[in-house]
Amino acid sequence: MELRSMLQSIFKKPENRVGLSRIKLLDGYSNDYIPWDGNALKNATVVNCIDTICKHASKLHPHHIVRKNGTIVENKDDTLQYLLDTRPNWLMTSSEFIEKIIAQYYLFNNLFVYIQRNAKGYVTALWPVKFNDLQLLEDKEGAMYAKFTFGSGEETTVPYEELIHIRRHYNEDEVFGNPDNYVLKEDLNLLSSVKVAIINVVRNFNKLRGIINLQGVVRPEDQDTLWKKFVNSFAGPSNGSGIGIMDNRGTFQQLTTDNQTFDSSTMDFARDNIYQYFGISKDMVSGKYKEEDYQAFYESVIAPIAKKLSEEFTHKLFTQKERGFGNEIVFETNRFSYMSTASKVKIAAAMIPAGAIKRNEIRELFGYAGLPGKEGEEIVVSLNYVKSSDQSLYQTGKDSNTKGGDDNEPKNDDA
Repeated sequence: MELRSMLQSIFKKPENRVGLSRIKLLDGYSNDYIPWDGNALKNATVVNCIDTICKHASKLHPHHIVRKNGTIVENKDDTLQYLLDTRPNWLMTSSEFIEKIIAQYYLFNNLFVYIQRNAKGYVTALWPVKFNDLQLLEDKEGAMYAKFTFGSGEETTVPYEELIHIRRHYNEDEVFGNPDNYVLKEDLNLLSSVKVAIINVVRNFNKLRGIINLQGVVRPEDQDTLWKKFVNSFAGPSNGSGIGIMDNRGTFQQLTTDNQTFDSSTMDFARDNIYQYFGISKDMVSGKYKEEDYQAFYESVIAPIAKKLSEEFTHKLFTQKERGFGNEIVFETNRFSYMSTASKVKIAAAMIPAGAIKRNEIRELFGYAGLPGKEGEEIVVSLNYVKSSDQSLYQTGKDSNTKGGDDNEPKNDDA
């Protein structure tokens, strides 16, 4: 692919938009948005929290489905599905794309994705938008636009309808999610203060503290000389023993303190504030979670994100007419993969007798590759796990399409 300016590659040639003015919202003209991260990415705890959420969210599978009368119908030869599930743009895989937008969602409480279309209006790429400043504008007809200013100083203006916009902590502002320059900044400062205090205690732990008592009256310049000689003999670069020396002109009196390093509870308290802010537990971050921990994490963190993504992608990628024909985008994940083997066995045992699960779904549940062809798509039941369509034949020895009767029974012609 020919590499050009990213601005030209993504947004093409900017249109000559005239007559745009700052949009007036209900709370006035406060329609500028500047992302704030408070150097959050320089904090290891914040990075670990966001990285954990992003890794699990990246396992979401976006699907383009069509519903007819409440039933999902097969959607063949779908180029949009390939774009969503494989390559949203030429620079990113689907999992990388999801990781990036979820990271922006948690760092800035707003994520923006630009929908790139061709001349016929078909979606050709989806681009996460990282910017320094955003300004809301409107034209004479009242349509809303977003004017982006990027780190390079370049600018572009696009219709708001061409942007996927998802917000977190959406309550005070009319358009944007609230910035965290108050809540998160306080927790970051607390954690930083605890770390600095611990570092200072460790640094001072092995330092010798005390007073030199000199005999008689000693001139100030001699005091300074004697002090420097003692310090150099004790802690100078040539002394590796940690033993100092003085003559009989002075004695050293050591000062002891009860300074101790912080216990783990102090650090845990500061970190827990960050964990609670992101709705995540220490065990999830460290990867030591149990089945119950993941289920709680999924329901409280991943599921709400998946719902927001499904709703906004559906609304922005399809026209009203296309949505009326049942087109949707859904973000799904296989929660069963995090269950214990015992739980998976219970699920399989409950679903097989009811004929509610396919062979390939059973194999996927236990981590095996699917069977090729129609065989893997057949629903199985508990009658020695036969195909659901063969139950009648298995139980009676007769094809369900026949009228019945014994094969050995004489026909009317033989009577």
